[in-house]
This record gives sequence, structure tokens and C-alpha cells, in this order.
Amino acid sequence: MTFRFLHLADLHLDTHFGGRSLAKERLRAATSEAFRRAVDFALEERLHAVLVAGDLFDDPCLSLHTELELARAVQRLAEAGIAFVWTCGNHDPGGKTKRASGLALDRATEDEPWRERVRVFRGPQPERFIVKDASGAPVGVVVGAGHSTDREDKNLAADFPRLATDLPVVGLLHTQVESALSAEHHDRFAPSSPADFERQGYAYWALGHVHVRQRAVPDLPVWYAGNLQGRNPRETGAKGGLLVEAEPGVPAEPVFVPFAPVRWETLALSELEGVDTAAALADLVEARIAKLQGTVDEELAVRLELTGPCPLAARLKRAGELDAFEEEAIERTGVVEVQLRTRGLRVPYDLADLLESPSVLSKAFELAAGARDDDRLLERLAPAVLAGLPADADEPERRAYLRDLLAGIEDELVERCLGKEPV
Repeated sequence: MTFRFLHLADLHLDTHFGGRSLAKERLRAATSEAFRRAVDFALEERLHAVLVAGDLFDDPCLSLHTELELARAVQRLAEAGIAFVWTCGNHDPGGKTKRASGLALDRATEDEPWRERVRVFRGPQPERFIVKDASGAPVGVVVGAGHSTDREDKNLAADFPRLATDLPVVGLLHTQVESALSAEHHDRFAPSSPADFERQGYAYWALGHVHVRQRAVPDLPVWYAGNLQGRNPRETGAKGGLLVEAEPGVPAEPVFVPFAPVRWETLALSELEGVDTAAALADLVEARIAKLQGTVDEELAVRLELTGPCPLAARLKRAGELDAFEEEAIERTGVVEVQLRTRGLRVPYDLADLLESPSVLSKAFELAAGARDDDRLLERLAPAVLAGLPADADEPERRAYLRDLLAGIEDELVERCLGKEPV
């Protein structure tokens, strides 16, 4: 028997986005649209189940509109014979006073028998749910455990049982696997290690919490689906869910299915020495975004990282100038959002000329260069207390920290000493 299901995670419905009002509205709508696409896909493919590995919604104050939309989607699935199985995460914990506890999606009644195909794992003790096909025949077992609070610190994966069954078994959990890519960018909730997934012999583990799609444990069917819709510039690339066909005792290999209508991407722009007018920079940005638009199917939200010497560096860093230029780029390209980052941008200068000229700036360069090699000079120039350095740091740690602060100091000195215009 093959158990066919869609693995979703980290939908974060009702996210309160920052930024421009139009971008906020589009991203909020895109999250709901991605969920509708996933539901439509499950119906079209006649899957057995949709599994959501936590953080179904983002805010405990779930809006009435989103709650109704969610209930309609779940009912559509269940009435078509498709189970909806959701385990609670840190954003949607299932404790008695929490919002997920009040949602009666899985409270079956005589008038609404479709709710028998819905299961919500609200607490940390693993429970099992038998998924049946449209005719009522069992096709798979889902074992799940949920977060009862928004700060679950227990290793929930360690308690998942090994089952004696002829059906494919799937684990459903919202967890931070310590070795997973990008795990360090997420809170350490329901922490687990690769060893926790070795002994049960499950056909598949459907995980949530880390927003990067990946196999979380090498050589085992333990997968993060990633989030359904990228929410910020760090969450780049296509987003969606994982289609899984699980067989008893056989590790399942999922297939990615894109659902997100909006895609975040980051572009690096360098070699800007010859870009000395706003029009020239706008043309360059437009061309780069247009080239990217030709390679993807989704709407785009773009972060542009400008680096290196550029005659416009000082102007772009003035208050208000960057916002105006971003608005121009959005109008020209039609993308959802454009964010420019100028941290690596600097005014052009000739270091040799500056060093030869008698000035405060050349003296500052001389001191910075000397401090990189001379411990005594380094300590003499440094303040006694350094922000970001532990008070108990030893001398080697302190000196390494100071030398790291000196990296790229020449660019900052030029900008501070030479003011608004390039040399």
C-alpha cells in the first residue's frame, strides 16, 4: 500500500509583514494564496493526506477571515476523502489557553462527519492517527507530537515509538534538528539530534521549524519542507511543499512542488566605478532585475547588495535617497519589493595618494596599519571596555576581536573624513 501525501510546514498565515504597504499587502495575500494552491494540488492529485508540520499560523490573534478560510480549506479536503493532519509548533501551540486549542477542526459531530478526517496533535506526548483512503481503507499511520507552549524545550522526537504495522509510518514534528542547515537561525525549540530518528524505522519524517528545504539527517528520510512562502530577503528561492509516496519499510524520497506566488532573490552588484549618475544606476538595476525575471515563474521581491567603489556611494547613504531610488526601481520593473543594501559600498579613492598626502587621514591610515601588527599599539588605541566582547575574554581573544574591527577601516575613515563627495 502506498501512502500519498503532501508535506507542508511553516505556513505562518496572518504574518504581520514590515516594509512598504503594497509589499506588505502582497506578501500577506501570497501566503494565503500559496496555501490555496497546495489544497488545490492535493485535490487534483487525489492524495490521501495533507500534513502540516507546525506554525500553521503566525500570530495567536488569528483573524476571523483567516480562520474561516482555513476551515473552508480543511473541509474541502476532508469532504474529498483527504485527511488533514496538523501538529502544533511554537507559533501555534496547542495548550488549553492557546488559539490552536480553540479551533474545533477535529471535533467530529453527526452533522459534520468530515471532521473525522482531521487530526491536530496539540500536546508533547506522541499520538498516532490512521489515515484512510476515500473508501475507508487504511493507507498509513501518522505519529505526531505538538508544542503545548510557545517555548517547548523538551526533546519530543526521543519519545516517538517504533510501531509493528504493515502500513507505512510517518513522523510529524516541529523541531530544531541541531545539525540541520540554517538551524542556528531558529530558536532551539523541541531540540533533537540525528540519533533520535534512527531507531523507529519510519518511512518518512515530516518536519517543520527550519525554513530551508532539506534532508535534515544524512541517509535517513528526515525532511524539512521549508516554509510555504518566503517572508523576507533571507528566505530566497522557490517555496512550496514536498510530495511523498511512502511504502512500508522503505525510506521515502520526496518531490518538491512549488506553491509560493512570490519569490525572494538577492542580487549582488559590484564594479560600479563607472556608474556616476542616478540614471545609469537605475538602468543597471532595471537590467539585472529584468534578466532575473526571465528565469523564474513567480513574482519577484529583490534585495540588491551594492558593493565596492561607486561615485554615488555618499549620495545613496543620505537619508531618504535610498527609499526614493527603491521606489523608482519598483516602478520600472513591476516587482513586489526592492531593497537596496549599501553596507559594502564606498566612495572611490586612491589609497597611495591619500597615504602620501600630509593629513589627518593619512595618519589614521598609518595607525590602523601599525595596529594590525603591533600588539602594544593595538592595546594603546583600544578602549578598556569593548561592546560585543565578553568581560572575561583573554588577551588573544581581545586582540583578535580588535583586529576584526579594523578590517575595512580605511573605507570608513575615507567616508567620515572626506564627507559627502568622492575624491
